[in-house]
Amino acid sequence: MTPIDRRTGLDGSGCRACGHRTLSPVLDMGEHPEANTFPDSPEEGRVLPRWPLRAFVCTNCWLFQLDDSGPAEAALPGPPAYELSETMRGHAHRFVEDVLARHPLPSDDHRVIELASHGTYLQPFLAERGVRSVIVEGSASLADAATHAGRAVLAKPFGLATAHELVANGGAADLVIDNYLLAHVSDPSEFAAALETVLRPGGVAVLEFDHVLRLIIERRFDSLRHGHFSYFGLTSVRGLLERHGLTVFDAEPQSVYGGALRVYVAHTDDAAHRMSTEVGRMLDAERDAGLSGIPRYRSFASGVAALREELVAFLIARKTSGDSVVAYGAPSRGNTLLNYGAITTDLVAYTVDRSPLKQGHYLPGSGLAIQDPGRIFETRPAFVLILTWDLREEVMRQLRGIDAWGGRFVVPLPHITVLPAH
Repeated sequence: MTPIDRRTGLDGSGCRACGHRTLSPVLDMGEHPEANTFPDSPEEGRVLPRWPLRAFVCTNCWLFQLDDSGPAEAALPGPPAYELSETMRGHAHRFVEDVLARHPLPSDDHRVIELASHGTYLQPFLAERGVRSVIVEGSASLADAATHAGRAVLAKPFGLATAHELVANGGAADLVIDNYLLAHVSDPSEFAAALETVLRPGGVAVLEFDHVLRLIIERRFDSLRHGHFSYFGLTSVRGLLERHGLTVFDAEPQSVYGGALRVYVAHTDDAAHRMSTEVGRMLDAERDAGLSGIPRYRSFASGVAALREELVAFLIARKTSGDSVVAYGAPSRGNTLLNYGAITTDLVAYTVDRSPLKQGHYLPGSGLAIQDPGRIFETRPAFVLILTWDLREEVMRQLRGIDAWGGRFVVPLPHITVLPAH
């Protein structure tokens, strides 16, 4: 790849966050179908549109990001629905408990805004604590599902216009919660400006996102997909927010999704929130890891290529030896992994998923049929490739019975590991 001047791209801008003109190329993963599309047949999957999946880094603010070659998030069909795993349900509950413990709200007069719903999974936990919230949801299908579930929803994408509407109709927010929307917006600068608008003086915003530090160090290339435009670290998100009158005053690493970061944000002129030592520690960790220098990203790219070749070689060796391999999970990240490695039913027979909404469909590109997990106990494969590798402990508990025939698990990231059932 050559450096990209995004002033000649689709949106006429530079870096998504700071507007810097030239982005440095990092990784070209070829052409991929949309990772959250689940076709009804292998034939339908083979003719799905494909777009280049390419990652760049801004050498000014160091935001790791995709270019404009893929479709806009609003144009993507999205998943059939979001369903929480046991692990993520526990995380959602703890998220609410932690935030409310740190920043108690008035019992009878508060304004809480959630940005995007992901299946409305936070609102019930907030309601249990007596907290009323409104979900701002830009996906029409998810907004409809949330409304039908009795949730309070504003069915509009979050941006400046929506922020002004929220303030005009209900006032600014005491608490704004964003669980993973920021990475999905094509214009993070407008997001930051809208956040500053909707957050009242003295209010707190809590943002959680995949942490680019873990992504780069552990070669988590499967996190890259169309519609997931930006991959933030504390360095890049802090700079973004500061340009719009907001300050990160605390940060907490999270274990979900293989490594996430939760940040606490207030208006820059708000002296009520003392700066945590964790902010400096995390900035130092990102600097020490080389995230503000091109060599680290080159090392990441070469490591990703090596990991892909290692995984494909492993699967080919299993086929040569006559050992059957199936997969567990139908996550978007799994589709990125399979399509980047050009892995199809020739090497992996099928996948399973606990979601009935996904069962009976197929993975895009690879063509793997999505079946009920019980299928594994019927076909008794030698290996189960865990595509939801960040939930490996939960998956291995669910399938511990595969030890009856000597079945083993394969965890593809951050390096290929074969584990016995237990």
